[in-house]
Amino acid sequence: MNRARSLIAFSILLVSGWRMLWAATDQPDYKLLNRIAACRSTPCIIAIQPDAQHRTERTVLYTKWLLLLPSSREASRGLLEKIPTTDQEVEWLFTLPDWHEGVTTSVIQMKRLDRVYSAWPRLLSVAVRRCPRFLPAYIRYGRLAMNDIHSDYTGFERNVCRADPGGFNSAFRTLSPEEQSYIGKSVFDPENCKPIFVSEADQ
Repeated sequence: MNRARSLIAFSILLVSGWRMLWAATDQPDYKLLNRIAACRSTPCIIAIQPDAQHRTERTVLYTKWLLLLPSSREASRGLLEKIPTTDQEVEWLFTLPDWHEGVTTSVIQMKRLDRVYSAWPRLLSVAVRRCPRFLPAYIRYGRLAMNDIHSDYTGFERNVCRADPGGFNSAFRTLSPEEQSYIGKSVFDPENCKPIFVSEADQ
């Protein structure tokens, strides 16, 4: 009986340990993010690209790539393919400029990542106009946009909508009825190309 209880207790500890390990390893590598943000050329970005496997790492990499080379179609597609799809991914994005204990060593690092974070919504809007097949995914991000009150996503979305109102509304109608209802009532009015949710950045 005691042996059975010991086995059960050991199993619980083992499962808990794996969960803690998974939670720790699921986060982006902030040392890698700092390396990406410090790049001054596209060859530097391309050299680091194989190391960036986490979704947020890829978002930072493609954003930095576009800051260095705005005309890159590869970086535009990559950025659109890595649009955040969960609350956690949005949080990782808007906390990029924060001080990360045990990793951040200077204010310069924070400023570099802040530049990446601040540029993301604008570069995303440019990328989706370059690759309009990603419009549904771009618009769908509106479900999560209100989780980040500092990002001017809807302000730049207005520019995307005004550039091609017909295409924008056609893409909007491919979303599920629930997504259309929530976004159209709370985040962005596609018929009038008008933000409903206005971030601090656009006030």
